[in-house]
Amino acid sequence: MNKAFARTEQLIGREGLEVLQKSRVAVFGLGAVGSFAAEALARMGVGHMRIIDFDTVNITNINRQLYALHSTIDEKKTAVAARRIHDINPSIRLDVRDAFVNEESLADLLDKELDVVVDAIDGLNSKVNLICGALERKLAVVSSMGAAGRTDQSMIRTGDISETSVCPLARFVRRRLRRRGVDQGVRCVFSEEKPRNKTEYDPTDAEVPDHGRSRPPIGTVSYIPGIFGLTAAGLVTDALLKEPANPFGRNKS
Repeated sequence: MNKAFARTEQLIGREGLEVLQKSRVAVFGLGAVGSFAAEALARMGVGHMRIIDFDTVNITNINRQLYALHSTIDEKKTAVAARRIHDINPSIRLDVRDAFVNEESLADLLDKELDVVVDAIDGLNSKVNLICGALERKLAVVSSMGAAGRTDQSMIRTGDISETSVCPLARFVRRRLRRRGVDQGVRCVFSEEKPRNKTEYDPTDAEVPDHGRSRPPIGTVSYIPGIFGLTAAGLVTDALLKEPANPFGRNKS
């Protein structure tokens, strides 16, 4: 028994732990949601992880992002994440990508060997491109909708993209996906709490090439994005353990 994962093995059994150790998960976005998702998956014993982000740590990230410390300001988020993940599980096979997600970059960032893709991106175009790219490759997707502007953890829900409600980001994502022929098949974490933004949230704000969309900042608290990320990691784990060869029932042949 690996002592680092002994207590996990007590709950899911040796076979379950072996499934996770053989699994391949990609986490896109290492901010407020993605940092917690990636770390939780590493602590579950996932054996192969691909982490993708193009950004650096900023002082304004400290209130909510796991990798944001005064000692890590201006460092690449992927570099900070890699150090922590390797420190948690030195034997993990970690694939680090400093990349911005768009239609062109997805060809290098996605492959059919992945079991589950975690979408923790907040940019609308990148988010929709990632979801569609993953579905085209018949990869299972767990996607985070909007976590900012909320304070009530009891309103957080999970469900298919078709079941999301209230969340403005989810509404825009559904519309964009429908235009590309996707109505369902994406597992989501979302909140039914109406955002408490001081400024109106509009994910269609003009995007800046290679750097995501330009938008006014949205208020956040420390715990809501973390709950989103941990919930996303739970959905990934649940899917891998229930159907290890075929998460969410998707046919990868």
